[in-house]
Amino acid sequence: MENITIHTHITKADLLRFNIRYIATASFTYKYMVAVVLAVIAYICFSRGMPSTAITWLILIAGALLTGLLATLVYSAWCIGCVLIMSKESNGVLGTHEYTLKEEGLFEKTIANETLHKWGALGKVSVAGPDLLLQVTGYLYHVFPRKSFATAEQRSEFERILRYHIDKEKAQ
Repeated sequence: MENITIHTHITKADLLRFNIRYIATASFTYKYMVAVVLAVIAYICFSRGMPSTAITWLILIAGALLTGLLATLVYSAWCIGCVLIMSKESNGVLGTHEYTLKEEGLFEKTIANETLHKWGALGKVSVAGPDLLLQVTGYLYHVFPRKSFATAEQRSEFERILRYHIDKEKAQ
């Protein structure tokens, strides 16, 4: 295989866009919201007794849903804020990334580190809006914004090669 190298420059805007999409689609977000809703309902029923009328039930459920939604939004904003605050060029999250597709894996180089990700250790490849995403671990992704590629064909070829090698390793 011929080594293919791309360069990208990750900004806070790229991270913000990725994290908003990720949190909005992650099952954890909805599990968290359901847990908050159920906790609010349980707390109200335990502290004030079971509602006795349909309107009281409706108010309880609506209030619990609104509380769950608000708690989820606040928690999501907190998580995204922490990611943005802690991300710097010096720790290799922001700034220039050089990625090379090699026979043994995906090689990443930043000013902070150089890492070879073996094909079998990588997760799924997906597309989210203008970004190509590569799951490294459960919640860690490499983000390849559209601007990383000179043409749509180059992006498609990069994605095809990533998928090919990852799927090939998973099949073994």
